Amino acid sequence: MADLKRIAICGFNLESNRFAPSCARPDFEENMYFQGDEISRQARLETPAIHLGVKGFYAVMDAAFGGVEGWRAAPAVIVGSTPAGPVEEVFFKEFLQELRERLQAIGPVDGVYLCQHGAAVATHTHDPDGDMFALVRGIVGPDVPVIATLDLHANVSEVMMDTTDMLIGYRTNPHVDMYERGEEAARAMLEVFAGVRPEKFRIRLPLVAPSVTQLTAEGYPYGDLIRLGQTRIGEAVMNVTILSGFAFGDTPKNGMTVITHTRGDPALARRVTTELAEAGWADRQRYRTAMISLVDATARAKTVGADGTAEPLLFADPADNPGGGGRGNTTYILKSFLDAGVEGCVLSVFFDKAAVAVAVAAGVGARIKVTLNAEEDTEFSDPLAVEARVVSLHDGRFVGHYGMVAGTTGDTGATAVLDLGGVTVICISKRQQCRSSDYISAFGIDPAACRSIVVKSRGHFRAGFQHLFPAERILEIDVPGLTSPNLANFDWRYLPRPVFPLDPDAAWESS
Repeated sequence: MADLKRIAICGFNLESNRFAPSCARPDFEENMYFQGDEISRQARLETPAIHLGVKGFYAVMDAAFGGVEGWRAAPAVIVGSTPAGPVEEVFFKEFLQELRERLQAIGPVDGVYLCQHGAAVATHTHDPDGDMFALVRGIVGPDVPVIATLDLHANVSEVMMDTTDMLIGYRTNPHVDMYERGEEAARAMLEVFAGVRPEKFRIRLPLVAPSVTQLTAEGYPYGDLIRLGQTRIGEAVMNVTILSGFAFGDTPKNGMTVITHTRGDPALARRVTTELAEAGWADRQRYRTAMISLVDATARAKTVGADGTAEPLLFADPADNPGGGGRGNTTYILKSFLDAGVEGCVLSVFFDKAAVAVAVAAGVGARIKVTLNAEEDTEFSDPLAVEARVVSLHDGRFVGHYGMVAGTTGDTGATAVLDLGGVTVICISKRQQCRSSDYISAFGIDPAACRSIVVKSRGHFRAGFQHLFPAERILEIDVPGLTSPNLANFDWRYLPRPVFPLDPDAAWESS
């Protein structure tokens, strides 16, 4: 039994918006905080609450070694928060200490899988991901393969590059390939065990693309670049990772990053990376937004609500995306739709613990007067007094069927469905974005019967609504918020300048 491969499993998942309120232990414990053997148990569930990359990694290892007894999973700790502001120093250092103690208790390992997001910042450092990677490398030593999966919004530092053997990024946005990237990490680990030596090369471009331009469907520049990169995969090239990055991190490591991993050929890694970086830069003019005004959106929602023969519409509020650190509670669209008398609309989902508590106290069927955002004082979270009927109350747990939540267990916390007259609001107590139609149907509403739907999300919702709404019936509204795609709205402090498209004259040439 002593010769069984022992692989440490750990991860820290946070996408940090520099302009949003900071986060700490409760934000992670509410969302994802798994330790020790519970990681392995979750990874082998049919619908886990843990990151699907972990499930994919375990599935390949279980198959490769003939079952759960054929290798030794050595799970340490995996945590994750809904995107928020910088992680607070005290908690992050507590997490690092826990990780250190668990890895030291595990002892020598043959490999490490890091299930990471990669776009965190902290109140004390630009690079908490790099700090964690360096800690892991320092404990396991220089010869143990360390392979990480990253969200394609990761902002990659030199430390992250230097302390890992491979950085494998998602290829889809919305992210529907997390499981597959976990599988890929496991297959790469098996290759390293068999003697393959990965070589990698990285180029960071002065390109910080607005969030709504980073989709990977046909017709989007980012997707085209990723698909071009995948044509280079072959006998010599193991992996091509192209990370769009996360602008709102506002870090010195911002910028689209191209990484190529080869099987022992550093010169090839450089050539492929340079070719793809040049292609991405040449296509930079396509990274521009195409949103509609709130006035136009309101008019279209009113029209479709009044005309039952018109095709329903889906409106996105990318500026208040909890998936990018938004609070999920701005009222610009809601107020405009209510003032205009829009009918047949559902807003999913609105984060307001206090409003949910009022609804729970009143009970189903009650008519209540409530002020949304009564207990919020963050920027853009304006209060809005409304009268509502409590349609239904829920514990918030559901199994997802579409998009990024398919095959997982969702949890919005205590949830109240409120009828405001023409607009129904699904009010939740665990902050998160609306990633699929499950966030409507789970609470007793048929999304196919809605005349219009408003989602607090930037783009992940698309995979979860594509069975109902083709792209031409999805409209992004230009309103204020912590995740506005209008990058000129922000007071950047650390973002490398110049960068395109914020600085139209930004230049770059390959060396």
